[in-house]
Amino acid sequence: YSFTGGNIPAHLKSIYIQPVLDQSGYGNPLFRDKLAQSLIDEFRSDNSFNINETAGGDAKLEVNIVNISDAPIAVSSGAIETERRVTVRCKAVYYDNVKRKEIWNKDFSAYQNYELNNALANRNVAIDLILEQIANDVLLAVVSGW
Repeated sequence: YSFTGGNIPAHLKSIYIQPVLDQSGYGNPLFRDKLAQSLIDEFRSDNSFNINETAGGDAKLEVNIVNISDAPIAVSSGAIETERRVTVRCKAVYYDNVKRKEIWNKDFSAYQNYELNNALANRNVAIDLILEQIANDVLLAVVSGW
């Protein structure tokens, strides 16, 4: 689906998506790369903007991973952890390069639960799903104006 033409100002035809910074201290550069690629994929498939591969463009989008937290949510009868919840928080700034003004500055957050059998792989899958969700939420915020 696409919100093309929704609430995007008419003078904004192209967008530059800045490289994602990971300020979470989590230490996995793959998460930063995954979010960057997910954002590019979302904007390409929506087709509301031409994507600039280098700095420039009518609009600029900055998205940074601020925090990744991981906490227990389910404990079995023997007080053994069985499930955890990983949460990712990001900050995004959408900027109008033509009028030289910030359109919005928002926080985005999503979470996934994962089972502790094969915990590392399950957590990484959960984080990938979260990053895809956040990329979609950012796209919707840009094109629909919410």
